[in-house]
Amino acid sequence: MAVDRTAMDPGASRRWTRRCVAVGALFLVVAVLVTSRAGGTAAAGAFGTWTLLAGAVIAAGACVWRSLGFTGRARWGWALLAVGLLTWGVAQFTWLAHRWVPGVAEVLAQRGADDVGLVGLGLLIPAALLTMPSAAQPLVNRIRSVLDGLLIASSLILVAWVFVMDDHVAANTHGWRFYLTLLFPLADVVIATMVAYMLPLQRNRHGSGTDLAFVCAGMLAFAVADAGHVYLNLVPGFGAGPVVHLGWLAGYALITMGALRPRAATDAPPDLPQGLWTTAVMLPYVAVLAALGSSVMFHLLTGHLHQFTAFTRSFLILLMVIRQLLIQLENRALTRGLETRVADRTAELYAREQHFHALIRHSSDVITVIDSSGVIRYQSESMQRVFGYPAAVFVGRRYTDLVDAEVAMRLAQAMRQVAARPFASVTLEVVHTHQDGRKRPSEAIITNLVDDPHVAGFVLNTRDISDRMELQEQLVHEAYHDSLTQLANRALFRERTAATLESGATATVLHLDMDGFKRVNDSLGHLAGDQLLVRIADRLRGCLRADDLMARFGADEFGVLLTGDDGAEEVARRILDDLDAPVMLGARQIHVRASIGLAGTELLEECADTHGDRAEQLMRNADLAMHHAKAVGGGVFATYRPRMRDGLVERLELESDLRAALENGELRLHYQPTVDLETSRVVGFEALIRWPHPARGMINPLDFIPIAEATGLIVPLGRWVLHEACRQAVEWSAASGGRPLKMSVNVSVRQFDRADLAETVAAVLAETGMPADRLCLEMTESVLMTDTEANLEQLVRLKALGLTLAIDDFGTGYSSLAYLRRFPVDTLKIDRSFVERLGVIADDTALTDTIVRLGRSLGMATVAEGIEEFGQLAALREMGCGFAQGYYFSRPVPADEAGRLFLEGAHTPA
Repeated sequence: MAVDRTAMDPGASRRWTRRCVAVGALFLVVAVLVTSRAGGTAAAGAFGTWTLLAGAVIAAGACVWRSLGFTGRARWGWALLAVGLLTWGVAQFTWLAHRWVPGVAEVLAQRGADDVGLVGLGLLIPAALLTMPSAAQPLVNRIRSVLDGLLIASSLILVAWVFVMDDHVAANTHGWRFYLTLLFPLADVVIATMVAYMLPLQRNRHGSGTDLAFVCAGMLAFAVADAGHVYLNLVPGFGAGPVVHLGWLAGYALITMGALRPRAATDAPPDLPQGLWTTAVMLPYVAVLAALGSSVMFHLLTGHLHQFTAFTRSFLILLMVIRQLLIQLENRALTRGLETRVADRTAELYAREQHFHALIRHSSDVITVIDSSGVIRYQSESMQRVFGYPAAVFVGRRYTDLVDAEVAMRLAQAMRQVAARPFASVTLEVVHTHQDGRKRPSEAIITNLVDDPHVAGFVLNTRDISDRMELQEQLVHEAYHDSLTQLANRALFRERTAATLESGATATVLHLDMDGFKRVNDSLGHLAGDQLLVRIADRLRGCLRADDLMARFGADEFGVLLTGDDGAEEVARRILDDLDAPVMLGARQIHVRASIGLAGTELLEECADTHGDRAEQLMRNADLAMHHAKAVGGGVFATYRPRMRDGLVERLELESDLRAALENGELRLHYQPTVDLETSRVVGFEALIRWPHPARGMINPLDFIPIAEATGLIVPLGRWVLHEACRQAVEWSAASGGRPLKMSVNVSVRQFDRADLAETVAAVLAETGMPADRLCLEMTESVLMTDTEANLEQLVRLKALGLTLAIDDFGTGYSSLAYLRRFPVDTLKIDRSFVERLGVIADDTALTDTIVRLGRSLGMATVAEGIEEFGQLAALREMGCGFAQGYYFSRPVPADEAGRLFLEGAHTPA
C-alpha cells in the first residue's frame, strides 16, 4: 500500500508554480545558449552534451525527491523512474560525446555506457511505470497493452524506414549499431504508449494522474527528439542537432515539473470520452495498416524490398497474431463470465419467484388481480384455504359474477372510485360466502395498479375478519351487558331510554334497589350474594313484557324501561309480590325485598336540551323516587314528585363543605397496594381520596366525587391528590434505599378538558422529584370516546413526559379496538365486575381471559381489580394476568400503614 506523506496546504499550488517557472527559466536559458552556439564548434557541442547530462540529473533528482513523499510501491516506482532517466541520460551523453569529448567518450564506450542506456530506457522506465499503483487489471489486458505499444512503435519505424531511408543509405549503413540506433526511438514510443496506458489506471487516492501526464509529455518529447536524431541526421545535408537538443531538454523539463508538483487530495486523471477510447483501441490497427500499406507502395514503386522491411513486416504479423490470440482468450473468459452471471442471475430470479409464490401461497390474505374489464387474471391459492374455493375456478371469469349482488355492487363502486387515480387504494368491509355456505365478514383493500406494467390491473387483498368481528361483537355485548346477570347495563339502558324519548313515545323508568342486600354479602359471602342476584334477575324477567327493557345498574340496583301510558304501577306491584316468595340458596331460604322508584315522562322538565339529557333526568327522577321509597321503610314503590328534589339541597351543602375541606386540608389519601402476580410482591399503590367529615363522618367517594366533577372542584382536588401521592412515593422510595415504587393516580374526564394538564403534571413531578416513569395516570374508557382528537393530543403530551397511562374499569364502557391501538395506553385495569365470578363458573372467565389476551397482543400490561377470593387469584395467574388489587391482599389503608407494608417488603399471600 502506498501512503503519501506530503502535506498539502493552500499555498502548494503557488509553490509548484514558482518551481515550474524556475525550472522552465533554467532550461530556457540552456536552450538559448545551445541554439546560439549551434555553430558546430567543439566547445558548443561539448556544452550541449553536458547540458543534456545535467538535465537528466535534474530530472532524476526531482523523481527521487518525489519518491520521498510516498511509501510502498509508489516510492519504488518513482525511484526506478529516476534510475531509468539517469541511465538514459548517460546513454545520450555517450552517443553525443564521441564528437565533442573524445577522452570521455572512449572511457564510457569501453564500459558499454550506451548499452546501459538501452537497459534504462527499455527496462527500468517500463518497470517503474508498471510498479506505480494502479487499478486492478487482468494480465491479458496488460500484455495486450504492451503488444499495442510494440505494434505502434514497429509501424512507425517501418513507415520512417520507407519514407526516409533509401537504398543508398541502407546499403552504406552496416553493423549492429545501425539497428541499435533504431531501438532507441522504438523504446521511446513503447514507453510513451505505456505511460498513456498507465495514466487512466492510477488510483485516485495516490494522486499520480497529473504527475504521470507530465511524464507522458516528456517521454513523447524524447520520442520525437530521438526520431529526429536518428532519421533526420541520416538524410544527407540535414543537420538537426539544435532541434534534437531542445526536444530532449523539453522532455527533461516536463518530467522535472511533474515530479515537483505537490499532490492534491482530489488529484485524479479526468475521465476520457468514449470516442477517444474507441480511437485508442483502433490505433494499433491503423498504425499497422499504414506501415504495411507504405511498405507495399514502396515495393511497387521501387521494386526493392529491404531485409529490414521484410523482417519488420513479419514481426508486425507475429504481433497481430499474438494480439488476436489474446483477444480470443479474453473473449472466451468474458463469455464464460457472462454465462456464469446469467446462470446465477437466472437462479436468483427463480429463487425469488419461488419465495414470492411461497409467501402468496401461505399468506392469510387472498390476492386477486382484475384487469380493467373486470376479468380475473390472477387468483392466489390461499382462496381455497380461506374461502374454500379452488383458485382455478376464478381465473378468466368476471369477479362480479362470482360474488353476491350486493358485494359485486360495492366492489364495482370501489373500483370506479380508484380508477381515476393511479396507485390509489380504498378499503371496505363486505360479507363473502364460504363454499360451505357460511357468511364470512371480510376486509378488502382495492389498489389501482393498472398503470404498472408488471400488474396491469386492480389488486384485491381480501382477508377474513370473522374472528376479529366476533371478538369485537363480544366486547360490544359485554360493554352493554352485565356480566353476572346478562342483563343490559346502565349505558345500554340510557341509550334505549334516549331513543324511546326521541321517538316521541311515553316512557316510565323503574329504579329497583334490594333492601338489606349488604347483610347477605356480609353473612353468607359475595358468592351467595351473586347467586341471589342471578335468581332475582330471573324473577324480574318473568314480571315484564317482551318489549320491556331490564338492566342492572350495579351492585343490587336494577332498572326497568316501560313504554306506554299506563301499567307502570301494576308492574311495580307484580315485582314486589313476586319478591315476597323466598329464594332458595342451597338449603337456605332467603327473603328479599325491594324499594322501587317510578318516574314518567310527564314530569320531565322542558329545559332539557337533548334526548340524552332528558333520559338522564328521567333516570335521576326514578332514583330520587327509589330513595324516597327506601326512606319510608322499603318494600314499597314510590312515584316521583317534584318535591323530592328537595334532597338536592343536601347536595349543595355537601358541595360547600367539600370546598372548605379542600381549602382547610381535611382530605386524606388512602393507598391500596398493587401486587405482581409473578413474584407476589407489592410493587406499587393506587392513591384513593378519603373525606373524614367533621359532622357526617367518613363520606363515600361516590357521594362527593360526582359533585367535584360537576362543579369543577375536581381540577384543584386532582392536583392536590397528584402532588401528595408523588410526594409520598418519593418519601417511601428514599426510606427503602431507592427501591422503585409505582404510584397510580386517577384522572377525571374534566381534568382532560383543561389544556394545561400536561404542564400541571410536569410541574408536580419537578416539585416532588418523582421520576416520571414511576407515575401512572388512570382514566376511564370515556376519555377514549369523548372529544377524541383533543384527548388524544393530551395523552400524547402526557406520554411524552415519560409516565404510564392506564384505562381504569376496562370493559364497563364501549371502547373500540381501533381506539385502543390509536391511543398511547400502557395498561388495562380489568373491572371488578369481571373478576367477581372468576373461579366460580367456568364460562364467566371467558371475557376476562379475552381482555388479558387482548392486552398481551397490544403490548399492554393488565391489572385485575377487586380480588377477594383465592380462586379468583388462581384463575388470573393461570390466564397470565400481570398485576392485581383487591381486599384479598389489602384494603385501602392510610399512609403510615401503607408505608410499613412497602418498607417491610412483605410478600402477599401466595
